[in-house]
Amino acid sequence: MFQNPLTSGGGAVHEAPGFEVIATNLERPEIDDRSYKVIKLANELEALLIHDPDTDKASAALDVRVGSFSDPKDIQGLAHFCEHLLFMGTEKYPKENEYSEYLASHSGHSNAYTDTKETNYYFEVDHEYLEGALDRFAQFFISPLFLPDCKDREIRAVDSGRKLTLSNARETNSSTENKKNLQSDTWRLYQLERSLSNPDHPYSNFSTGNLETLDVTPMSKGLDVRDELLKFHRKYYSANVMKLVILGREPLEKLQEWTVENFSDVPNAKIAVPEFPGAPFTAKELQKQIYAKPVMDDKYVELTFPFPDQRPLFKSHPGNYYSHLIGHEGPGSILHYLKGKSWANSLSAGTSHISEGYDLFQVTVDLTPEGIKNYEEVIVTVFQYLKLLQATAPQKWIYEELRDVAEASFRFRQKSPASTTTSRLAAIMQRPMPRDWILSATSLYREFDEQAIAASTKYFSPEAFRFMLVSQDYPGNWDQKEQWYGTEYKLENISPSLLARIANAPLNDQLHLPAKNEFIATKFDVDKKEIESPAKNPTLIKDAQGLRLWYKKDDTFWVPKAHVQIHLRNPVTSASPENKVASRIFLDLVTDRLSAYTYAASIAGLSYTIRQTSDGTFIGLAGYNHKLDILLKKVLEEIRDFKVDPERFAVMKEKAQRETKNWHYGNPYYQIGYYVSYLFAENMFLSEETVPELDALKVKDVEEFAPRMLSQFDTEVLVVGNVSKEDALNIAKLMDETLKHKSLPASLGIRQRSLILPEASSFAYKRNLLDEKNINSCIEYFCQVGDLTNKRQRATLGLLGQIASEPAFNQLRTKEQLGYVVFSGVRNTKTLDGLRVLVQSERTTGYVETRIDAFFDYLGQLIKDMSDEEYQKHVKSLVLKRKEKLKNLGEEVSRYWNQIENGYYDFSRRKNFVYVSYGTICLTFLDAEEAEVLPTIAKDEVLELFYTFIHPSSSSRSKVVVHLQSQCPPPLPTLADVLKSKLSEFAKSNSLSAEDLISEDQLVELSTQENPLAGLQVIFAEKNLTDLWERQAKDFIVEQIKLTTPPVADEKTKVIDDVTTFKASLKVSAAPTPVQDLTLFRELDSKL
Repeated sequence: MFQNPLTSGGGAVHEAPGFEVIATNLERPEIDDRSYKVIKLANELEALLIHDPDTDKASAALDVRVGSFSDPKDIQGLAHFCEHLLFMGTEKYPKENEYSEYLASHSGHSNAYTDTKETNYYFEVDHEYLEGALDRFAQFFISPLFLPDCKDREIRAVDSGRKLTLSNARETNSSTENKKNLQSDTWRLYQLERSLSNPDHPYSNFSTGNLETLDVTPMSKGLDVRDELLKFHRKYYSANVMKLVILGREPLEKLQEWTVENFSDVPNAKIAVPEFPGAPFTAKELQKQIYAKPVMDDKYVELTFPFPDQRPLFKSHPGNYYSHLIGHEGPGSILHYLKGKSWANSLSAGTSHISEGYDLFQVTVDLTPEGIKNYEEVIVTVFQYLKLLQATAPQKWIYEELRDVAEASFRFRQKSPASTTTSRLAAIMQRPMPRDWILSATSLYREFDEQAIAASTKYFSPEAFRFMLVSQDYPGNWDQKEQWYGTEYKLENISPSLLARIANAPLNDQLHLPAKNEFIATKFDVDKKEIESPAKNPTLIKDAQGLRLWYKKDDTFWVPKAHVQIHLRNPVTSASPENKVASRIFLDLVTDRLSAYTYAASIAGLSYTIRQTSDGTFIGLAGYNHKLDILLKKVLEEIRDFKVDPERFAVMKEKAQRETKNWHYGNPYYQIGYYVSYLFAENMFLSEETVPELDALKVKDVEEFAPRMLSQFDTEVLVVGNVSKEDALNIAKLMDETLKHKSLPASLGIRQRSLILPEASSFAYKRNLLDEKNINSCIEYFCQVGDLTNKRQRATLGLLGQIASEPAFNQLRTKEQLGYVVFSGVRNTKTLDGLRVLVQSERTTGYVETRIDAFFDYLGQLIKDMSDEEYQKHVKSLVLKRKEKLKNLGEEVSRYWNQIENGYYDFSRRKNFVYVSYGTICLTFLDAEEAEVLPTIAKDEVLELFYTFIHPSSSSRSKVVVHLQSQCPPPLPTLADVLKSKLSEFAKSNSLSAEDLISEDQLVELSTQENPLAGLQVIFAEKNLTDLWERQAKDFIVEQIKLTTPPVADEKTKVIDDVTTFKASLKVSAAPTPVQDLTLFRELDSKL
């Protein structure tokens, strides 16, 4: 449809030695400069090869058509466990962290996820090192080791990982590692849905696994989990059910050569694709009402309908047609009606794939307290709209709108990160579709199949649905607990009276189909010109009192899109807790009022954001430039004409109260960063300061505050994209004419600053988690280094962070098993930087702090012993990260806006991005000037910085450690338990019998001794194992004994009891100022 002239010709299948070519003429976006080829190896492994001539990152992903549905009933979670173990060494590369170490030293990272019917592995690496990464990656599927000691540790990792969440619960979501949290409602309620499904279908199983399912239960049944892993891998990891995607800068012929060379040895067991007959929900599981009690104060009702498998219907997308209408937010929609009743805040609708031939269609309505009281009316309203759809033939004009929007989106699809592309496409390749549609099949609407679309409405039946009502308060008499998470619930048949109301409900004359979408763009002209090189920064085209307007014509991506970023800077918005909450409710009310109007814009590819900043209000718009100005005008007018609706005020206030409360029930590692930032910020507030103000907030408070907020502010605007300079100036004019205001006096124009820790100081800030049942604690250990504008020091610190990242994960997470989330890297405050180590753990934060201290000892020696070759690998890796190319217009805008917003205007730097890899939060900054400095930094300079600012022995370092402490931490293990467990592990890893090494009586005696190490040494000597004791066992046992000993508080560390007094005692940094005179940017003429 959108054939690119660069597309390789010919799509005929032909054979070559070791493979056959399946397709070369793939349908692809108009702006796509990549070339593609689909091949099938002799072992039946199918691969999509992607040549990207400009990529600086290469990637590969392999999707295996086996997942948790194939778990043995007696070892639930085995597929997920297998995924973990594949990263822990292969016959060719037996070193446990070889793969991750190789990637980390070459600007790379990796991840994987286990789905119900597939397992997806992927990595990303600097493009020059793709061949070596492919070699290591392929061995996962040829000869994994599944070492016993790795198995035992990873069982604990899976069990620990189960206690946190990094992604959306439904396993069909392929974004991140599928981990659960015992206190995460997302996973608790997802597992409740599964546990109450057909017990004869694998959907009802527990897919993640834990210590019980992966160790205790199998052992009780005489099963060796390692043997079962080997059987599972041999049986299911067959080449004929694998889909591989490789993306690199090399020509297709070279990628093809590497594919054949590395993946032809993957065994082909010629297995049939696993099938799972039967329905996840039968008549026994439908017409049920489930009342579930959440951990967080959430309130919603979710209606679930069995629905046809949508994957074979990729030409017509019936499910998308109905999710569009049911999930609409404009006039006539379900949500618009429910909001008018003050019963709902939001609504979502859509399908999720479960099994062959079987999807679920779910409608989820986020309820207000009044909505909970009237939940049956909400359900009836949903069915009234469904009746409307059943009574109305599918509308071709609606389908055509969806088609047109989808075509434009595909036509101008920009590049995403390499590993995102490969992972997504590898999963898509498992679907039945023409191979030349791999890129387009899930995106495009090809035929208006009225019959298939209309037939789908029969599944919206009261005879074949169930619902779950989630609330902490209603009904209050939950009488059952789910097996794996302990979620309290009550299960009943849907009452006959409700079913009768649904069946007899007339059509609601306030519900109707949406109006035609006036926001759909029809002009996509791009004024593309030949230029030598893209401009490196925006131009300051207006610099009047109280207004700076930055502009850059898109000269890189050439898409018919634009971004408008606006900062209304007025420190009054966060001058006090009262102002902070008034500002929040004001913006929430504006957004709420706009939702009915702007939903159509979002469908058409236009988006907007309004949010608080630390010193004002941010307004952001993005999308097709054709009608972006219409959306901006409406947003600005709504802000200008704001009036408080008392009913919606009450709804927004209650929602804000719940969101504030619920924040404290998120994962500790999500929370801890806020507290660290709070300690260094001039005007941040804790919830104990804002909650009383929110509770006391009245309508008149917001009415009186809004004029203060809008009457005086400074404005900074950035316009980037397919717009002219005149267009940008008109945007500024529109703002000025709509939001008539005065500029700020100079005294209020100072940028936010940072508080500075004194030299040679050590502080601890300790808080208990509010979630009384969360067994995880979290610690962030931060060492302050210096001023952000010191580029050489900043580069040296970045290099230290690069070197420390993988060893921190390997030591603290993999070897010491402290917790599933481990991160080491650079942290920035407003004006300062430093190094942080973050660990979420079931262990006490005091103990974890001692292990971080020990890690710093190890890290110092590691850097000293590092060869010049290894050091230069790290330098090059960081240089490549700092110089990483922009992938799309959004990334370019973020680069500029971050520097405008922070006040430095250092356009050589780019805003950091985050990815999560096996529990590790990974951040990087992109900085062209820093990239030039890095090669001049010697290893001794890194060591000097490390021993001056970071190492515990430093007499001058400035440190603060934030402890978020569980109120129910597991008890410290007894010495006897630790010795028994660890000696057994140690014996097994050295092919010894634990019973022969030490008896039960000796264990008991040792645990009572003042110096158990001396007793152990004697026992090893008696067994003629003195050499083994000295080489391995001594240090191993010493570390394990420390687990039973509460850490001793550091006398030099001051505990922060009064935060206000602490912050008042700190000096304040200078405010950010431009790194160069802004008049220089006025002199730079645009190239276009």
